[in-house]
Amino acid sequence: MKKAILFLNLLIFTISIAQEREYVITKKKDTIYGKVTRATSLLNAPKVKFKIKDLNGHKIILKPADVETIKSLKGVDGKSIIRTVYDDWYVKQIIDGRIKVYQLLDGVIFYMSKDSSKIRLNDFGGFNSRKESHARIRPLFSDNPTILKEFDSLVGTEKNIKYMIKKYNSFYNKY
Repeated sequence: MKKAILFLNLLIFTISIAQEREYVITKKKDTIYGKVTRATSLLNAPKVKFKIKDLNGHKIILKPADVETIKSLKGVDGKSIIRTVYDDWYVKQIIDGRIKVYQLLDGVIFYMSKDSSKIRLNDFGGFNSRKESHARIRPLFSDNPTILKEFDSLVGTEKNIKYMIKKYNSFYNKY
């Protein structure tokens, strides 16, 4: 009996892993399934590029202007959702929820979107003063007085801002 239960659990686990696949969604809303990897350029190493080997074995180099979303499972960025911003750069989603936070790949610049808005630069931390960072993020909490009050009591550090965004998101995930 124990062997049967173990086998059944292993089978369910294997099926659930097999369901998860890497893919690219283009700006034209086409979905390409395959193996996603970072492409490296010896002449311009800081420029991040991705390529996908589709299910037919064709390799396609992806340009940020053509890509909406990349789902990567293994690789340099690990399991992640990668989006494009301003049709020029790739950003990795680091916080998901009503407020989404993205970080420039191979950089320290942060981008955000709230609800279904476009991803925009809304950098905090890094080279910004704490006061500037606090002022940039504050409007995102304006629809929740409780969160806004707590946010105003904190210093605008990167750590505090990420904490409050996660708290804000968890508040809306309850309902």
